[in-house]
Amino acid sequence: MHMQTMVARILPKSVRVALAAVALTGLAQGVQAQELRIWTFLDLNGQSGREVAFKQLVDKFEAEHDGVKIAVEPQDWRQLGNKFLAAHQTGTAPDLIWLPLPRIAAAIEAGTLANLDELFIKDWSDEELADVDGPFFQYKANPGEHYVLIGFRSQYGICYRADILNDANIKPQDLQTWDKFIAAAQSLMTRDADGNVTRWGLAQSFIPNGDSANIGMSTILQLQGNVVKEDGTPDWATDAGVRGVQLLVDMVKKYKITLMQAVSMSSDDVYDHFTAGRAVFARCASARVPNLAQALGDAQKVGYMATPSFTEGKWSPTEVGGWSTGVWAGSPNKQLAGEFLELMGSEFADALWVKLGGQIPSRKSTIEKNQEFFADPDNAYMVAVADNMANAGWFPPDDVLFGKNDAILQAVQQVLVNDASPMDALKQSEQEYSRANRL
Repeated sequence: MHMQTMVARILPKSVRVALAAVALTGLAQGVQAQELRIWTFLDLNGQSGREVAFKQLVDKFEAEHDGVKIAVEPQDWRQLGNKFLAAHQTGTAPDLIWLPLPRIAAAIEAGTLANLDELFIKDWSDEELADVDGPFFQYKANPGEHYVLIGFRSQYGICYRADILNDANIKPQDLQTWDKFIAAAQSLMTRDADGNVTRWGLAQSFIPNGDSANIGMSTILQLQGNVVKEDGTPDWATDAGVRGVQLLVDMVKKYKITLMQAVSMSSDDVYDHFTAGRAVFARCASARVPNLAQALGDAQKVGYMATPSFTEGKWSPTEVGGWSTGVWAGSPNKQLAGEFLELMGSEFADALWVKLGGQIPSRKSTIEKNQEFFADPDNAYMVAVADNMANAGWFPPDDVLFGKNDAILQAVQQVLVNDASPMDALKQSEQEYSRANRL
């Protein structure tokens, strides 16, 4: 007779029931331990290229890991950083988290992220390390310490309706200065019989929207090189800051290429405006180009250019963006979560992100092995973005904290809505930035 059968017969029924309950609880905990929770802005059932690619990776991982279930919990992208930091404090954070670049430093400082070197990077060969090495891989990293993998690399620039520019025989490379860009935007606007604008020159958002890089910030970077002083305090209540804010205000009031409703339009409103044919140009993240092409039904109707400047022959420096993924330091499934993150950053995944999601490649080998794909005119914007990142990309240094772009937009709002002077509005935004960051 088996020992467990003998024990079952000897023990009283009440004890046997209690032991069974404990066993079932343990089984349930075992199942729970094999569930990975992910917070992202992607919907696993969505139809965008990035969402389709993501679902393929989830399906692949689950098929290769028997009993593992990945629970994708879509979140508002604007709230991901703050929500994750709060969930870390209460011990309710997900196993894997997506964070925008401006939130990485705070997440590391708060001890919320696991060291990926300990989970899997330590096992990579020199060849694989060289394949991913670069400013994105090394961002906020130290020798033996990497806390995130950064994908969805992007830079804010100007999206344009390539079909409209082609019909007007206007080449985006000829619009490198603000004077030329504004003149082109004015010439391409349309009005109805009553004089109402039916197609604006430039759609953009002036509401604080998650610290997305805006034109005013690019202007400050071009004219003075940085936006904080050596001690980390803000430094945009300056002549350069005034010029940047005034440029945005003039686009509404003087040049009339941007509608006044920009003070209440979200970035999603801007993209909807663009795809509906209500604007020729739009301030946009390069990562959004595939979505815009999909909405317009033709990839060759959308183009991407860098941010113009006040200097002939140069584009304005613009902050580089991206979405990172990390493993929560408090996760009970760190090793398993690390395995999924390693898949997300693999050569296999990078090809999916590029071909299906329209993302800028994270690996050098992806470019080498897919040259025909990158030569296709439909994918030409990827080359433009990569070139822009290399020649005009700006990675905020450690002393530039979250909220700088929103601070510039708050100043623009004050000038447009309350008739404040640009300098006064910028001084107020500096004070609010310092208070928010306890400087």
